[in-house]
Amino acid sequence: MPKMQKMVSTGIILIFLLSSVCAWSRETAVIAAQSGECTLRVVADDEWHTLRLRAHHPKYKGCNVSEDDMISILAAAFSKTKPPMLKGEYASVFIGRLIDYPWLSHYLANAAYRDSEWSLKKGKPRTMGINNFVSRVLFNQSLVRPLQTELAKHGYRIAGVSVEKVLVGGFRELPFYQGKIAAGWVPYDAMVWFLLQKN
Repeated sequence: MPKMQKMVSTGIILIFLLSSVCAWSRETAVIAAQSGECTLRVVADDEWHTLRLRAHHPKYKGCNVSEDDMISILAAAFSKTKPPMLKGEYASVFIGRLIDYPWLSHYLANAAYRDSEWSLKKGKPRTMGINNFVSRVLFNQSLVRPLQTELAKHGYRIAGVSVEKVLVGGFRELPFYQGKIAAGWVPYDAMVWFLLQKN
């Protein structure tokens, strides 16, 4: 590798590492709890006004975080009155990969299967972008109502859902799925943010 190219590559790696360190230094781990074999953590970034819900399996397997566990840890984080605690206003809660929350992943797959806008044969929406389709499906009032109810106690409402990196596959690929194995390609995983608005 030429000397100049090697210097550029080294510089890019150094910038990436420094930006990662800066991001970590901004974040505060607020609370942690067990959910089955996984550890759930709520992490706050007060500079960017965001929250992250991290699910970690000690053996690098997928997690099976229930709706109750998700709501419980967020409720505990918002209710903390001693440091480290939440402060200021937050614009979003990032929950990571949808497959760590099978009740959400299964809902998405089944909703897409029944939706005339979704092409089971092609594995994509007929008239809109896939991110917009998945965001629309997940921003369903009956689906988010339990989380919405808890957040309302702390002065927030869910204003929308944002997603990226949507994965599409067959029902056999859904972790912990025990329903009907229907034919066709459906969305089942994505990186997901619940967008928040202060009441």
